[in-house]
Amino acid sequence: MATREDCAERDAHDPLALFRARFALPEGVIYLDGNSLGALPKVAVKRAVGVIDEEWGTGLIRSWNEADWMELPFKVGDKIAQLVGATAGEMVACDSTSVNLFKLLAAAFALRPERRVLLTDSDNFPTDNYVAEGIGDFLGDRVERRLVPADEIIDAIDDDTAVVSLTHVNYRTGRIHDMAAINAAAAAHGALTLWDLSHSAGAVPLDL
Repeated sequence: MATREDCAERDAHDPLALFRARFALPEGVIYLDGNSLGALPKVAVKRAVGVIDEEWGTGLIRSWNEADWMELPFKVGDKIAQLVGATAGEMVACDSTSVNLFKLLAAAFALRPERRVLLTDSDNFPTDNYVAEGIGDFLGDRVERRLVPADEIIDAIDDDTAVVSLTHVNYRTGRIHDMAAINAAAAAHGALTLWDLSHSAGAVPLDL
């Protein structure tokens, strides 16, 4: 079993250790909740002050064009694309994860109006399940929400499945869904897939 001294020794020789100094973290804190709210990059403080004082304070409405605010969702999307194996122009940064999930689930049922089933993992991230409940309340009888164990997802997909909505990495166990296999099974039945990558982007290899 590894001791505290073993861990300290490994930390001392960690080639990524220098990155900790780039973030404003209290001494002694080990922070792992990057999926919900990442640690504050020190450079972000200076950048934020510049945006407030100059782009907003001086540029005012002109900054939508002069500071390129209009293009920021696409520029940020291109940066995120590099973390998930997508290509430039395929992603856009907007809203929160929950708001985006709701919008995309609504769009999925609009694209599959003849189908009723929203299939998800019974151990899915709680907020994602709340959103699934919300889309059921919003669309009423149009939606039948089915929750099944992770290892039964593929077998549960059928011709009445409108969308399979999953979190790629389980937030408690670290289990990773086989995205390619689930996508293929859904496509074979004409169903759509919606993936929440909040716990995997930048942490595990992805190739969208």
